[in-house]
Amino acid sequence: MRKGYKLCRICGEEENVADMVSGCCPVCARYHAQKLSEYQRQYEAAVAAGEPSAVSRVSELIAEYEQSERVRLKDAHREHSPGVKAK
Repeated sequence: MRKGYKLCRICGEEENVADMVSGCCPVCARYHAQKLSEYQRQYEAAVAAGEPSAVSRVSELIAEYEQSERVRLKDAHREHSPGVKAK
């Protein structure tokens, strides 16, 4: 491998380390940012609507995604979300 280059942890393509974000090439980083943003919107909508089952479902999706992609979505996991009554 060339000096100053690493493999993207998602797609495996060789990338200049100056262009990488959390070990991802720019294409993979952009995809993951969009995916996490969509999960965050779904989560916030479920909390705002006061739907415990939807909050739980989206939280599970986020947890699975975080685990599989080794990322963390801030404030997504809460046992009792504000404005949502526990089951």
